[in-house]
This record gives sequence, structure tokens and C-alpha cells, in this order.
Amino acid sequence: MLLSEKMKKFMLIIGFLILFVSAYAQEIGYSDKIEEAIVNCRNCNICPDGKIINDKICIYFFWGQGCPHCAEEKPFLEEMKMKYPQIEIYDFEVFYNKENENFWKNICEKYGIQPYGVPMTFIGDKVFVSFVRKESLTHSPLLFSISLPILGIVLGCIIALIAIFFFLRGRIKVKVKV
Repeated sequence: MLLSEKMKKFMLIIGFLILFVSAYAQEIGYSDKIEEAIVNCRNCNICPDGKIINDKICIYFFWGQGCPHCAEEKPFLEEMKMKYPQIEIYDFEVFYNKENENFWKNICEKYGIQPYGVPMTFIGDKVFVSFVRKESLTHSPLLFSISLPILGIVLGCIIALIAIFFFLRGRIKVKVKV
């Protein structure tokens, strides 16, 4: 028995929703985007784990020993702390500290994302993965200046459209046993 047209449309809508929700808050950690999140942050005195700090902006920075992007982001965050004294930075090394790694996984779960790479920086409701200084963008090839979540959405849409095409053309048949 083939699926009805309504069921096909329903499955299509659900598929697109899953695709877009999976990349809801993640961005590549461009230095200007992180600073923008600091400047425009609302309710940022609430840390990702629910801890409340008065009159401060809570930043959770998860990093790994030996990670070059992490090593580049550390001094940047210190610069931001000098520029914006209301910042409170909590950093957690996750490669060699199992407790920090588990904490990172719990925070990621709360945000609905996977802990797939460091550095990962949480500021309010924003999550930044990796780190690139704004100044270095002018020297990088176009491919590396494209945000990975956007690239993932584009590739996911292309794959979904191909699957939908074959699904609607009757190439993919779904049988339901009663």
C-alpha cells in the first residue's frame, strides 16, 4: 500500500522542520559575531547550566588541550574581558578532564546540539563552534568563510530535494504491513 498524498506532504514538512531545527543556534565562532553576542546579549547573567551571576555576562568556553582554534580564542576572550569588564568567563578543558567533558555534553544536550568540536562557546542563547578572527577572513578562501551550519543546511536541502523527487516519482515505495 502506497502512502496517501496527505501523508507524503506531512512527512515532507516534518523532514524540513528537523533539518532546520538541527542547526538552530550554532554559528562559526567569528570574532566579530562573538563580540556582537556579548554587546547585544539579553538575560546573559544566566549561565547555560542555570547558575545566575549578578550584573555579569556569563560565557562558557569549552576547549581542548592542543587545539589551535582554542589557543587562538583564549587571548581573544581575554581581550573581550578587558574591553567589557562585565564578562565572566568560565572555561572547561574537555580532552583530558572527564568531568568537564560530561558537563559539556550535558550543556550541549540542553541546547539541543551535539558536542562535536571545540572550541565551543556559549553566550546567552547563542552557541559558537570553532573560532576565526575577523581579520583572518580576508586571507581565507571562500569555502572556509562559509558558515558550516549554512553549508549543512544547503547540502541537506539538496539531498532532501533529490529524495523527495524520487519519492514523488514513485521510485521509492513505502509498504505498510497491517
